[in-house]
Amino acid sequence: MTPDEVRELLLPRRKSKRARQPNVGPSEVGGCRRKTWHKLARTPETNPNTKILAASLGTAIHSWIEKRLKDDPRYLLETRVERDGMVGHVDCYDLQRNEVIDWKTVKVNGLPYFPDKQKRIQVQLYGWLLSQQYPVETVCLVAIPRDGSDDQIVTHVEPYDESIAQEGLDWVQDVRMRGTPPKPEKRKSFCKQYCGFYDPSGVVGCQGL
Repeated sequence: MTPDEVRELLLPRRKSKRARQPNVGPSEVGGCRRKTWHKLARTPETNPNTKILAASLGTAIHSWIEKRLKDDPRYLLETRVERDGMVGHVDCYDLQRNEVIDWKTVKVNGLPYFPDKQKRIQVQLYGWLLSQQYPVETVCLVAIPRDGSDDQIVTHVEPYDESIAQEGLDWVQDVRMRGTPPKPEKRKSFCKQYCGFYDPSGVVGCQGL
């Protein structure tokens, strides 16, 4: 089997309905404004062959966790939530602790910087979305190192704070209200590999920095 055959077998290019949805989910909030603007504007994808291995490994780990916890009545898994036009899927909700849990897969060299402000806003948004249905007291980010070991798992727990979630909602509203695309925020070398709206011509998509 050749590397190309492995890629074709394990990393198909067909995107899920969840990936194609035009609304912005918590996992995108605080990222690249230009990319989010293009998504909301329904700009045609100009760079379909992005690198997806890391994202696919993250999806696989989420599926493994869901399989491990599916028979435990303490946890609600992959709960779809929607509020004021924002749609998301809460990875896990602990019914005993009233805690929203978001699993993150990271590289070991990224652990010292975990979590950043963007991830904190994301998990608070999940708390805000779920709080319509269940009481939310705390939110938790779990970093699982995909190139590490058991004892390198990191967790971050903080009280649920609606004001932090509001920062994320304000960010989305700011992008939504812009009549023209925001300036590029990522380098061309990164965009070429990971952004579906990368466009070296700059005619339709984004050229990057």
